[in-house]
Amino acid sequence: MRIPDLWPTSQPPTPRLETAGRQLLADRALAALLDLLLCYVLFVAPLVYIALLVSPQFGALGPVAVAISLALLIPINLTYTFLFEWKYSRTPGKVARSLMVTTEAGEPCTLRASAVRNLCRYIDGLGIPPLIYAVGLLTAGVSSTGQRVGDRAADTVVVRSGTTTDANK
Repeated sequence: MRIPDLWPTSQPPTPRLETAGRQLLADRALAALLDLLLCYVLFVAPLVYIALLVSPQFGALGPVAVAISLALLIPINLTYTFLFEWKYSRTPGKVARSLMVTTEAGEPCTLRASAVRNLCRYIDGLGIPPLIYAVGLLTAGVSSTGQRVGDRAADTVVVRSGTTTDANK
């Protein structure tokens, strides 16, 4: 898969609602990791580089500088995920794993649904290292449709994507 293939098309593919469930948890986790990596490489790393250019003392902070860069990743990733899911019903990570976010009725993810499900990531992400995201994994694991707290609050499900209806793809 090439990097341009990860960019969502303007028209979401057909959702396969029957695929909603716990069996997608591993793919959802891989998609989330890919999105985190993309956010770090595209947004956080350049900010850290600029900080080092502007203030060489930033590098002298050592572990504190690493903690700052990782702390930046949280709001950047939430904004990235919110925007992609609202506009395209999927992120590049979800595209790579053939997943998409849809309403329980099979409609594309809305502005409200994307905002609610992503704000609830703060709840889903609760846990103690190494069990970060324990709440999200537990709630998705016990739900027959694989819904985490954010999905339940927003009335969304993550499903496999079918064929795209976009002529560009």
